[in-house]
Amino acid sequence: MESMSKVTGSVAGRAASWLVRISKAVLMLAAAVPGPGLAAEIVGPSGSPKPQYSKAHDPSAAELAETWRSSNNLMPLKRTDRERFEIIDRRVSWSGPGRAFLQFRILPADGEASAFAKARCHGRPTTIEMQVFFQWSRDLSAWVPQATHGDGDEDLCGSGPAWSEAQIAYLIDPPPLPEPPKIDRRDVVTPPQGSPERNAILDGIRPLYEALFGKPIQLRVEKMRAAAGFAYVIVHPQRPSAAPIELSAWRKAFGSQCFQTREGIANEYWMKKTEAGWVSGVKHSVCADDTIVGEGDLIGAPPQLADKNAWPAREFRMEGIGR
Repeated sequence: MESMSKVTGSVAGRAASWLVRISKAVLMLAAAVPGPGLAAEIVGPSGSPKPQYSKAHDPSAAELAETWRSSNNLMPLKRTDRERFEIIDRRVSWSGPGRAFLQFRILPADGEASAFAKARCHGRPTTIEMQVFFQWSRDLSAWVPQATHGDGDEDLCGSGPAWSEAQIAYLIDPPPLPEPPKIDRRDVVTPPQGSPERNAILDGIRPLYEALFGKPIQLRVEKMRAAAGFAYVIVHPQRPSAAPIELSAWRKAFGSQCFQTREGIANEYWMKKTEAGWVSGVKHSVCADDTIVGEGDLIGAPPQLADKNAWPAREFRMEGIGR
């Protein structure tokens, strides 16, 4: 009973913490959005062919808009340096590494946002609205756009969903990362082939490939390191007898857009042991060719699984946010 009380208290404490975070964010939003009868802030065109990243500690909406313009300097279809912006929301936080958020509608040189959308996007009835998340770069001593949402594709005529209020609050003031268990490098093991632990870890990964390619799926282990209920794994999915995934199944899953090949595909996973079994805490995109070996800190995995003594300080965080 005492243990259950501690768990209940911990859950309640986290819930209360998040309520406070979201409440703060709602108050910030209320302060940023004009009230009834008040004019929205309009950021005019800069006229600058070479916009710059802002270096201000508390950047204005105009400075953040200019920073976004600068990041698009090499994307001709996305340039809007002759347009105006109607600011919906602006937030800046220094609770950790500097973070900022800007939400705006794009206006034409003269007229309303709907006029710009109709002209730019072939009669589109809804306005073009952007959300941009910025983070302070210690290397550049400036703000850098890290992610966009809403209508942020290259031609500005996308229709993706906007980040929710809870997601924006998470971006601006994310919760602390879980504390990894204290272990020694000697505690790290590779579960032997055929062992219950190895099979259980692979059973937590296999359904992803079964959903993509159909059964049966055999996983060839390229690397597996486990300790303290966490594992870092690299696998190659194939058919039994080491046959590659059939070309028809591969094309059905990805078409022609994939950085991996059927014969050489290798995917990384950070796994965590739970009461329900081993689950993926951080997974590699099946077609990606980058690495997630440095992302075990997101689930509290011990750094020794990545051949590190400690995780480096993390600045940019998007886990749990729709990308």
